[in-house]
Amino acid sequence: DMSSGMQTITERTPVGLKHWKFTDCASTIGLSDDDAAAAYARHDFSSSLAFDEVEGSVATYSSDGKLFAIASAHKVEVYDATCEPYALRGSIVKNGASALYFSPSSTYLAVYQKQTSSGATKDEKNLTIWNVSDLSMAHEVFQRQFLKAEWPYFQFSDDDAVCIRCVTNEIQIIRPAQGFDKLTRLRVPSVAVAKISPGTTPRLACFVPEIKGAPGSVRIYEIVEHTQEGVVENPQPVARKSFFRVSEVDLMWSPIGNAVLILGSSEVDATNKSYYGETALHYLKADGSFEGQVPLSKEGPVHDAQWSPLGDEFGVVYGFMPAKATIFKAEKCEPKYELGAGPHNTLRWNPFGRFIALAGFGNLPGDVKFFQKMKDGKYKPIGSTRASCSVTLEWSPDGRRLLTSTIAPRLNVDNGWKIWRYNGDLLLHEEREKIYEASWRPVPQGTFEDRPISPASKRVDGAGGATTSAASSGAAKGAYKPPHAVSAYKPPHSTSGSGNFSLAKASADEMKAGKFKPAGAKPSVGATTADSGPPGAGAQLSTAAAKNAKKRAAKKRAADAASQLAHTSL
Repeated sequence: DMSSGMQTITERTPVGLKHWKFTDCASTIGLSDDDAAAAYARHDFSSSLAFDEVEGSVATYSSDGKLFAIASAHKVEVYDATCEPYALRGSIVKNGASALYFSPSSTYLAVYQKQTSSGATKDEKNLTIWNVSDLSMAHEVFQRQFLKAEWPYFQFSDDDAVCIRCVTNEIQIIRPAQGFDKLTRLRVPSVAVAKISPGTTPRLACFVPEIKGAPGSVRIYEIVEHTQEGVVENPQPVARKSFFRVSEVDLMWSPIGNAVLILGSSEVDATNKSYYGETALHYLKADGSFEGQVPLSKEGPVHDAQWSPLGDEFGVVYGFMPAKATIFKAEKCEPKYELGAGPHNTLRWNPFGRFIALAGFGNLPGDVKFFQKMKDGKYKPIGSTRASCSVTLEWSPDGRRLLTSTIAPRLNVDNGWKIWRYNGDLLLHEEREKIYEASWRPVPQGTFEDRPISPASKRVDGAGGATTSAASSGAAKGAYKPPHAVSAYKPPHSTSGSGNFSLAKASADEMKAGKFKPAGAKPSVGATTADSGPPGAGAQLSTAAAKNAKKRAAKKRAADAASQLAHTSL
């Protein structure tokens, strides 16, 4: 099974090139959890699946993992990745290529190279499209600006039948089979970004910022309605969502193309609650039947939003720390399930929508919680761990392993990557002096089947992985505590057992996963929150407790009356 190889990149000479190394983990795929763990422990896999080593500035796989392209100083090489070692299919003479992209069906390869000088003109043609079959050029254009977040600038439908490109004041619709020069031009003044949807009948969504007091908007157009070559003035969208105080958006299509999530942001927070601007998450159905702001129950930024691969749900991590994580029903954008609050800013579904990894990276400790979706739609915690200093997080194609990596230039020390089981067990830790990227190799759709957790791998909720266990053993009974730690200040109503105050510390009730509770809902019995005071203060009493309270009150009244009578007699 060639489908699960993992690539890593390490720095090498000559200057400007990076050294690509391949690790084949295929021998662990399809094994039981225990056998796979044993294989990782033995390092039972090859370290040179594709080449002994290869140098290049940038590289990429096709979406099915069958092709591999790598750019060096003066050429781009395309390899057949279905054999060992990879077989060279051909090369393209292209100096200084800095970005590569295979279309979804691997029909075309897009290559971008930096401008040769700051005064480059449109005659330079630094963005080219190549036919993969014979590596002949299909199209070339000039691209002045390059932003990694907007790459690729030519976006193809899943079957490569349609392509779109967003340029100044218009969106170009291209049908490559008829030629890249035959365009349908949708005139959309001031359009900033556009994104094509998944599916064989794709739509396109675009964002137009605020202009002269008019609100910004996201609009959805049906591509099938625009088949004629030429300019289309004032095209009519099938769906539209307008808003103020949004300068940039991230458009996230549902995997089935029936709705889009709009993560809007602005550099200035009009409420003056944050130095870093404000964010908001909106929801828009592709047919225009529903639109609105996603109802988030806590103030603060939206850290992450991700669709389930099934398209029926999406998850959002939001709010000031400790951040909340909520699963929403996609049909009507309704909150369904809470994953609990904590130091989180990243959410990732596995490829089958069964497992969720909820993590906190960047300036957070690196805690990762794992959940499994049950038959009744609830999400059950199945483990946790700590992946300290991690930068990336990615599920394996079979949905059973999680890859985390510490990479440069985000971090220049302790570089390397780790592979975890879906419940937080650490399977493998590879250290590198410096690494720039680590990712799983893609696989053809349908290669693997969805599998539930193995009974033997169930863990106690909250148990840590290998690194967590080691850390906890170091904090054994009798460990030294500095004097100030014993009597450190504990804030009023704090739920932490220690005096170490943390903005990312949630109450016990907030940290629990469970069915969504709307704002103002009663906390669970015995729960203590920052505003509730001690347990029982102001809480709804049970029937038995109420009766006992009445009895105590009656006894007290009788005792007071007897005391008053005795005093009067005297």
